[in-house]
Amino acid sequence: MQHMLHSWTINPKQHKQSILFVHGGPGSHSHYFKHWVSQHPHFTQHFGWVSYDQRGCGQSKPHDMYSHAANIDDFLLMLETFADSGINISAIAAHSYGAKLVYDALLNKPEINKKIILLGRSLRADIPAKRNFMMDMILMKLFQKEDYKDIMASTQFDVNDPTSLWEVKQKFKDALKNRAIRSLFNWSNFAAMESFEAIKAQCTLTDNDDIFKAVVSNIHQDSSSTPYYDIAKLTQQVLHIMGSNDFLMAGDLFQPEHHDNYTACVFSKSGHYPHFEEPTKFIETVNDFIKS
Repeated sequence: MQHMLHSWTINPKQHKQSILFVHGGPGSHSHYFKHWVSQHPHFTQHFGWVSYDQRGCGQSKPHDMYSHAANIDDFLLMLETFADSGINISAIAAHSYGAKLVYDALLNKPEINKKIILLGRSLRADIPAKRNFMMDMILMKLFQKEDYKDIMASTQFDVNDPTSLWEVKQKFKDALKNRAIRSLFNWSNFAAMESFEAIKAQCTLTDNDDIFKAVVSNIHQDSSSTPYYDIAKLTQQVLHIMGSNDFLMAGDLFQPEHHDNYTACVFSKSGHYPHFEEPTKFIETVNDFIKS
């Protein structure tokens, strides 16, 4: 499978240690982050960066099967591939869905001796689906009250069953005329948001909605998954960074804490992308964590 997955490395100072970045989505890719690292030299001041596109995403080749379990297998395979290539990965930084992917992979792989950095990861696995639904409901109520009433009257769903939200979410998506405003729920730093949007505009790659639906549906239908993340089950040292303004992941409910192998910190001027919105603070925090 490794020959089907596109990967890249940025390490201009030839550091001995690199950080593996695992992108979110699902269905997104690693190249927004690649462009960011290329444009911000301080990201490579202390270590190099490596990453890959999950199956069917970005520059990776399409596949006939997409699932959360397959993404976990691919992640573990890429760890071996990078090691065989002589790349010393000392830490893994995983954003959004990537953080869930890495967390689930590590539950059964305590022997993986890497430091773990979770970015923009909710306290529970069901929060993003509910908050995404809330975003559309808020915008519809504000700007399209009659459309909102029609959709709510014609659709049955259970907000505590994320799989039942697909139909109503699709109706909201098709009807919503102010979708560009949704990004405001994800950001605190408007300058960073504009820089990110400029990178997206320059990037020829797009997110894949079909992969998103396939993987997310697979997660919600997996009866073995638990909605709560129990970091105590991990043997690795974990740094968890959340933006307090991350509506999607309920950053407003997140609390700093430190115990055993786990440290959680809150960036007060960040939303869903603390590594973009407070980049200097992010690099300093990560560097201190890796050296500790």
